[in-house]
Order: sequence, then C-alpha cells, then structure tokens
Amino acid sequence: MTAKSHTVRSDADEQSWVQGGPYRLRTSAFVSEEKSESPILVVVVHGDVPFHEPDYHYAFAGHVAATHRDVVGVGLLRPGYTDPQGNRSDGERGQATGDSLNVTNTEAIAGAIGGLKRRWNARKVVVAAHSGGATLAANVLGRHPALIDKALFVSSVYDVEKWRQQMFEQTGAPVFQGKIETLSPIEQITGMSDQIAVTLMVSSQDEVALHGFSEHFEAVAVKHGKKVRLVRL
Repeated sequence: MTAKSHTVRSDADEQSWVQGGPYRLRTSAFVSEEKSESPILVVVVHGDVPFHEPDYHYAFAGHVAATHRDVVGVGLLRPGYTDPQGNRSDGERGQATGDSLNVTNTEAIAGAIGGLKRRWNARKVVVAAHSGGATLAANVLGRHPALIDKALFVSSVYDVEKWRQQMFEQTGAPVFQGKIETLSPIEQITGMSDQIAVTLMVSSQDEVALHGFSEHFEAVAVKHGKKVRLVRL
C-alpha cells in the first residue's frame, strides 16, 4: 500500500450490514479509487466509548481508503452500539466494565470479518482496533488464526480480569467486582498463527489501558514464537 491521496467512495446502503454470528452489525465501507478484484481489506473496530456514540472508526477507515491504492476500508460497529446516525448493531453493548469482552462478541466480530472478507474477495485482511475493540480482535487471532493477516491494536488490555481489578483499585466502583463472562487475549496466544504480524501501541501516560498489559502480552507472545511488537508512545 502506498500513502498517496486518492478519490474514495462510500459503499451502497445494501452493503452497510454484515452478519456476525447471531448479530446483524452495521458497517461503513470506503473504496479506494484504484481497486482490483482482490483488494486489501482493512477492518477498523472502535473501543468501548462509554459516554458517546462512536464514529471515529468510520473516519479512520475512510482515511485509509483515501490514502492507499487497492484498499477497502470498513468501519465496524460493535454489538449493541449505536452510531451518531442512529444505526444500531444487534447485541448487548454492556457497561464498559469488560462485560462485553466475551465469547459471543468475539465470535460476532470474527464472523463479521469473515463475511466482509468474502464480500470484497480480499486477498489480505488487516484489522486496526482500539481499546475494547482491540481486546475482541486479539481474541479473534487466537480462535481464528487463518482469518487475519496483520493487526494493529491501540491502547488495549489483554487480561480482562486483571484490568477489572486495576479499575476497582483506581475507582472503588463495585461494578468492577465479581465474576463476569469474559475472554482474555493473553489466554488465546498459543492459538495465534506464527505468521501474522501484530503491532501493539500504548501510551506510558494511559491511565486506563496501562502499558503493562501490552508489555506482558508482547513478552508472552514472543516467548511462544509469535510476531508481536510493541510501540510505546
């Protein structure tokens, strides 16, 4: 992919939904002007966004398609979320306490990516994901190792139970206590492909997704022969 500006067009409305497991999920797709029969698919997944209706993943997908050749950029709205245009994906949004980071939503994201890959006949799939969206996408890597070719995870956590403990210690909020249904990427590492290239990005000043989570994930992944590298900001 080359970083030059190109005309980009949005997809037709009938292309704006994809089935992810039991859920119908909203998407917004952007197609670079020069597209082959088998383009590179870039799927962008937003974070937990507890107080807003997310659309930054759409903007990022559009930017990727506009600045690269032969790319389809797709912003994927996670289960239970509503975007600023009022479109809502099926499923449960949760309370941004790790309660949405479970097997059902992981499989929904995997199913949606697989559906988009088939729809666009993509030769490669790249996933760029943030926060809780990156946790789900990282789970997908371990459970569906042949689905994704490269991944970028930004400001995320890879051990949900330890993160909940950290948040309770920081906030004292009882919502972070107790057992919930969840799934952690740190437990899925051995299932990851040895070929996929994964980049983690985290800020040393992030008070929610502490950099220690990314450092631990990188260390364990490298120990198991995975191609994971960490960029510290």
